[in-house]
Amino acid sequence: MTATASLTRYKMFIDGQWVDAASGDHFESDDPFLASPWALIPRGAAADVDRAVRAAHKAFISGEWPKLTASRRGALLRRLGDLTTERSLALAEIEVRDNGKLYAEMSMHTAYAAQWYHYYGGLADKIEGAVLPTDKPDTFNYTRYEPLGVVAAIVPWNFPLLLASWKVAPALACGNTVVLKPAELTPLSALRLATNHEVREFT
Repeated sequence: MTATASLTRYKMFIDGQWVDAASGDHFESDDPFLASPWALIPRGAAADVDRAVRAAHKAFISGEWPKLTASRRGALLRRLGDLTTERSLALAEIEVRDNGKLYAEMSMHTAYAAQWYHYYGGLADKIEGAVLPTDKPDTFNYTRYEPLGVVAAIVPWNFPLLLASWKVAPALACGNTVVLKPAELTPLSALRLATNHEVREFT
């Protein structure tokens, strides 16, 4: 991010990198308490969605992600939950400034969001197939659960980080990759979730 005309300018996180929108356009994100803009958010469009989906598909079929065992995916999700817990107060501050809700409420929700990564991290290596009953004695009827591929997750404005966790955690636990689209009104906690560390500054 860079400070431009007193506003912090953010980028999207695609394919492990912070990038501008293909158009170079941004829009203002308002602080509801001050009734004034406080950040510039990249205005994503179809080209940016295509770029994100291609990157997510590449990650799904190649690289380290498809090689992970279910147990390893679970361990990584639990680690993400730990990091979210460690940073929950900072994430709550972002959500308060982005959507204007009370800090007491948002700090509870950001702390609670971590539990979904712990829960689905524990479930990741317990998603098993099943032999289903059939009335045909010469038929072996078996259900096997497999990841779908790239999952699109669209999140509303009111509890952005918690609702994103409800979508992202189970999708990753099952071995999918995710393209996350936060609400235009409250996009910044999703940017922090992308790497779960301090948002980097760009000069």
